[in-house]
Amino acid sequence: MTRVILPDDLEEISGIAWQKNELLAIEDESSIIYRINPETGKILKKTKFEKNRDIEDLLVQNDTAWVLRSNGNLYRIVDFREKDSQTVIFGFPSRDSRDLEAIVVAIDEPFILVFCKVCEWDEDPDRASFYRFDLGTMKFDSTSAGKIEKSQLVGLLPAKALEKLKIQPSAAAVHPLTKEYYLLSSTGKWLMTLNKAMQPTSIHQLNPSLFKQPEGMTFAPDGTLYISNEAADGRANILIFSYRP
Repeated sequence: MTRVILPDDLEEISGIAWQKNELLAIEDESSIIYRINPETGKILKKTKFEKNRDIEDLLVQNDTAWVLRSNGNLYRIVDFREKDSQTVIFGFPSRDSRDLEAIVVAIDEPFILVFCKVCEWDEDPDRASFYRFDLGTMKFDSTSAGKIEKSQLVGLLPAKALEKLKIQPSAAAVHPLTKEYYLLSSTGKWLMTLNKAMQPTSIHQLNPSLFKQPEGMTFAPDGTLYISNEAADGRANILIFSYRP
C-alpha cells in the first residue's frame, strides 16, 4: 500500500476517477474538477463547471465527466478538459429528503447507477436504494432499480459486526479485470463487492486508523485500487493498493 498526501485544496475530497494516467477529483465545497498526479498528489489543472454545490462523486467516459450532487442531480460536463466545456444538469426523480454519494457505470449496460446514502424512502440504515440513469434517453427511471439490504450480508460478516453495520455507501466503482462492483462506505468503514446482479459477494471492515474518512474510489486499468480520504483530523490522502489476484 502507498499513501499520497494531497494539497489543502482537496481537504474535503469526495470523489475520484482514473483517466489517461491521471486521477480526476472533486471536493465537497466547490464545483471544480481537479486533475492530479497519482504519484505525487500535485494538482495539474482545475476546471470549474458550476456554481459551488455539495458534490459527492464523479466518473469519466472519454471526454465527458459525470458529477453527482448530494440531492441526486447529475451534471454532464462535455469536453471537461477544455476551457469551453459545457455543463448540462439532469434532475433526480424525487424531491423527498435524500443524500446520494456514489455513482458508477453499469456493467455491460448503458446506465449510470446512483446510490442512496441516506434517503427518506429507505426508512432506516439497513438498506440503500439505487437508481438507473439511461445514457440513451438521458433520463432517470422514475422508481428505484433495487436495494442493497443488510439481510443480503448474513454469512458474509460475523453476526455482532453485522448488527451494527449501516448500509450507507459513499463511493462505487467497477473492477476492470474481475467485472465486480465495489461499494465503499465512510460510515462504519467497509468495502463490499457485488456481482453483476448487484448481489453482495463479500464485505470487509476497514481499519479506521488508515481509512479515516474514505469518500472516493476508482481503479486503474491494471486493477490498481485508489481510495481517497478526506482530511478529518489530519491531511487528505489517497491510498493505493496494487492488484494481487
